[in-house]
Amino acid sequence: MSSFMKIAFWATVAGQIILLVAFIAVKENTLRTGTSVVLQTVPVDPLSLLQGEYVNLRYEISEIPGDLHPVVRPGEQFYVQLLEDSDGVWRGIQYGQQKPGPDRVFMRGTVGERSQLEFGINTYFIPEGTGRIIEQSADVKVRVAVSSGGTAVIEELLLNGEPFDPATIPVVPRDREPPPIPPGGQPVPKP
Repeated sequence: MSSFMKIAFWATVAGQIILLVAFIAVKENTLRTGTSVVLQTVPVDPLSLLQGEYVNLRYEISEIPGDLHPVVRPGEQFYVQLLEDSDGVWRGIQYGQQKPGPDRVFMRGTVGERSQLEFGINTYFIPEGTGRIIEQSADVKVRVAVSSGGTAVIEELLLNGEPFDPATIPVVPRDREPPPIPPGGQPVPKP
């Protein structure tokens, strides 16, 4: 291999490593310095909720108000200004193409094909065998860290008001029923 090819190869490898480290650094910075908000998910057809080793999540704030549908096009950036409700859930109070002021908490999303916003937090990876527990939870919320620029990173899943901790949940093969979930708590293993 010529010296030029060696230099080009190692420059490519170094560039990929730098991009990977930069991506991780941005996510970690958002987790450390971002505003922690809790978002309500909306029901999703349980037959399509679990796909492999991750759960598809959809949020209440993803729904663009009907009066804005004529002006949105797929691929456009949209901003959702958030405000915390009395129940601790952050709700979308204003939608628009203009970035809110720096004193506001907001998320930046992209308009998807069905005029719904995508924030890059629509999937949550889970251990094998725990998906049915999430499907059968009465209430699923997600705690996310939101940067000052509107980027969101998932911190944790909340099932029925409790943090989802896969380490405390018995793994259930797909051909068996999961243990029952008491209201407001983690599943109780069957004896």
